[in-house]
Amino acid sequence: MPTAPRYRPRDTAPTGAAQVVRRARRTTSEPGGLERLVVPPEITGPRVRLGVLWFLVALAAVTAGRWWTAALAAAVSAAAGYQIARAWAIERARAELPGDAELPIGVGRIPALCAGLLAALVPLAAGYGTGAAGASLLVVATISGAVQLSLAPAVGATTSIAALLPAVAASSIVLALQIDLWAALFLVLAVSLFDAGNYLLGAEAAGRWEGPVGGLLGALAVTFTIATIGVPPLDTGQWWVLGGLVAIACPLGQWVTSALMPSPSARVPAQRRLDAYVVAGPVLVVAMWVFGA
Repeated sequence: MPTAPRYRPRDTAPTGAAQVVRRARRTTSEPGGLERLVVPPEITGPRVRLGVLWFLVALAAVTAGRWWTAALAAAVSAAAGYQIARAWAIERARAELPGDAELPIGVGRIPALCAGLLAALVPLAAGYGTGAAGASLLVVATISGAVQLSLAPAVGATTSIAALLPAVAASSIVLALQIDLWAALFLVLAVSLFDAGNYLLGAEAAGRWEGPVGGLLGALAVTFTIATIGVPPLDTGQWWVLGGLVAIACPLGQWVTSALMPSPSARVPAQRRLDAYVVAGPVLVVAMWVFGA
């Protein structure tokens, strides 16, 4: 008489209560609130090499002069604006189509091209100065508003986001260089070290907060170095105040970007190169003005 097995085979699928428990665990493990906006770094593909290349190119552009910086900032801003507008257009198209229907080829490409051109305008104008950057920002906002009135409100709103969000981040690098070379170098170094720390600690972390904490440590390490050397135009105390503000602003920029995307995990790689500058860049520019640099 055969005996019953004393264990259940591993390939047997759980049923009944076991399925309910696993489904509940998946539901409770999904992040909510602010943690939802903290996107873990992607670990597939040549992420490290691209990050190092972006850092070297940005550093070379800043040291080469304002027009090289403006050209690089405009190119990245244009790519980010295009990707953001396209992501929103695809999201709208998916919501309108049946679940099994395929998206039409080139959906949202024309509005995305317009958003990319508008996003490139402000960093280019920043090469002329703060006044030109402010005027171009008003022009971009006016054109985006006209698009919102003439087309569907949803298209106009997402065009505004796609044009203004990367433009503000990218132009802040150019404006920092207009103020002082060391201010621009500090901004690029602090944000780059934040991104590096965020990747190193957050890539395979169990939670989502390890990455931003590692990024804060990286930005503060740059602050410690600059403040210890005491490079002009700021003194040691001012560098520490500026570094603390920039370190806190870096993750805020990432979260603002996540909140304005169709989903926090939307694929917008060019904007993710700029997201830490979204708040940190304007904060540094304003702080330098306050310090009288």
